[in-house]
Order: sequence, then C-alpha cells, then structure tokens
Amino acid sequence: MSISDHEYVNFSEDHELNYHLRDVNKQQSEVNRNTLRVMGAELKEHLKIYFVTHAQFRAYIKTQIHRLS
Repeated sequence: MSISDHEYVNFSEDHELNYHLRDVNKQQSEVNRNTLRVMGAELKEHLKIYFVTHAQFRAYIKTQIHRLS
C-alpha cells in the first residue's frame, strides 16, 4: 500500500510549513518558512529521496531547531 499525498510535505504551501513551525513553537515567518525549505532540500539530498513525509521532516526539524527563530 502506498503512502497518501497527505503524508508528504508540500514545500510550496505556506500553511504546511506553518504547521511544522507551530509544532516546534517557532515563529510562522517568511524567514522561518524559507529555512524549512532549505532544510527540506537538505533532507531530500541526505536521504536520496524525492518526497519527504511529515514524520521524516518533523524528526529532522528537531535536530536542526537552532536554525529557526
């Protein structure tokens, strides 16, 4: 069974990035959303994958929390 589209992070949608920022109690700012986009690209490259799940991204954010304001 494949994973639903809802399981993947859509980095072009501000509301999805805001969801992750709220999850770690960080400001929902453009700077932070852009930082998350960079972090998403890093994670994709590190894992050698094209799509990132919310669970994968949440775990990565927690290791990089110092990058967000």
